[in-house]
Amino acid sequence: MRNSLRSLITLILSVGICLPVFSLDAPGQTQLISFNQVYEGAVVLSKAGPGFSTFTMQIDPDIFAVEIRLKKSQADLDIYLRRGGPITDYTEVDASRVTGAYNETLFLSRLSRRSLENGTYYIDIVYQGKQAPLREYQRMARIPFDIEVRSITAGKDSIVREGNPVFSELRPEEGMAKTFELRIPGGVEECRVDLFDAAANLDILVGFEKPVLSRQNADYIGDRLIGNESLVFTGTSRTRVLPAGSYYITVFDPGQARFPETFSMIVTMDKNPPDRLLSIPRFPLTDDELQHTLHSTVEVAGDLGRGSGCLVSGEGLVLTSWHVVRGFSGGPSEDIYISASFSQQTPPQELFKAKVLEYDAAADLALLEIETGIYGQPLPYDYKFPYIPLGQSHELGIGQPVSIIGYPGAGSNDVKVSVSLSRGIISGFEQRGGVPLIKTDSLVLPGNSGGAVINPYFELVGIVTYSLGDAENRIGYIYPVSGIPESWLSIIMNHNNF
Repeated sequence: MRNSLRSLITLILSVGICLPVFSLDAPGQTQLISFNQVYEGAVVLSKAGPGFSTFTMQIDPDIFAVEIRLKKSQADLDIYLRRGGPITDYTEVDASRVTGAYNETLFLSRLSRRSLENGTYYIDIVYQGKQAPLREYQRMARIPFDIEVRSITAGKDSIVREGNPVFSELRPEEGMAKTFELRIPGGVEECRVDLFDAAANLDILVGFEKPVLSRQNADYIGDRLIGNESLVFTGTSRTRVLPAGSYYITVFDPGQARFPETFSMIVTMDKNPPDRLLSIPRFPLTDDELQHTLHSTVEVAGDLGRGSGCLVSGEGLVLTSWHVVRGFSGGPSEDIYISASFSQQTPPQELFKAKVLEYDAAADLALLEIETGIYGQPLPYDYKFPYIPLGQSHELGIGQPVSIIGYPGAGSNDVKVSVSLSRGIISGFEQRGGVPLIKTDSLVLPGNSGGAVINPYFELVGIVTYSLGDAENRIGYIYPVSGIPESWLSIIMNHNNF
């Protein structure tokens, strides 16, 4: 009897020694996390459903953002976050990070789409596999991991002054946001903030006497899908002038990228853009047909998203997909911005505004015309655009090579990418509404929509419409130029005959 009791005590002590400091082996237990400290935890697996481990954290007003990091996990664990109470349904949470990575990282800030707020948050670390993972040829009964929650304070710069350009940088360790103070004297009726030389999609918030800004408490917001954002704010119809005092300008990356991003900013007490921003560079001349085609493939940003487009006229006509330029109302976007690539290594420059001339929602096709510069300024005298000549898509056959040019990744809206080219073959044809769509094995990703499909002679034979399938087996669909309405072709030909 004594030997049995001694063995039991030895077993209990040995198990206790092996347990982590903050082991949450029983679902329902929680551990309050202090920021910037590493905690040990474990997910206990059972046949009843997904195994999980729960933590809590307290968000105070001085915290701008948090980053939850998993470390040393031996299996695929996911992160779910909910404010105000325990998580009972993983489809009803404030934020989540669910990928195939073992060690996930979840970032949430006051400027996220589902913003960080004051209060108590519940964090579930979850294993959702159908079977327990294998380790050393045995099924695991528990998955150990380390967890750390970093608190982040937004970056702050010195006071910005009217007419003096500011050159700054957004950093991940500052939540990809930076706040500037602007002091406006009495009698000012309007103020303008312009970002320029930005290689990412940046947004602006302005608040009167509000140093800590979020979308909820900002007085003015500039959040178009462009990097060179502009924001004009004025007095009310009753007062006409802006209240004198301190205004706080927050520049941020809505996508919260993980790499530093530089930008420039200038503030003026005028509704019109500064003269220094109004020049429009001309496209470089080249005898290289591929380089010419790359210049002729542009990025297009509408109200709802971004994609690609093809210049088809020296007068600035652009073919693209209708869904790229569809607006909130279901009709064309109110503002359509065109960015052009002058370099293969950097994102395109936001230079022009365009309008929709024609569109066919059923065919997912639109014809645009570039009218002005990005600030509404007239194009330079005798300005010419490079363009891709139209080819004969009806002559294409299965197995023939094609190349696709566009901006894959731009479809995520928060990202600006450089121009890309992928090659493949014609995989087949498919009838849609009387038009034989072309299928290709070329890589087609979100952001490629509206991009150029060219043959070996650098002629435009179609534009990218969409793709189907998983990441490893995708089929791209191309709208052939032979399906473009005759009236559209007449407009294109007339412009090219000027």
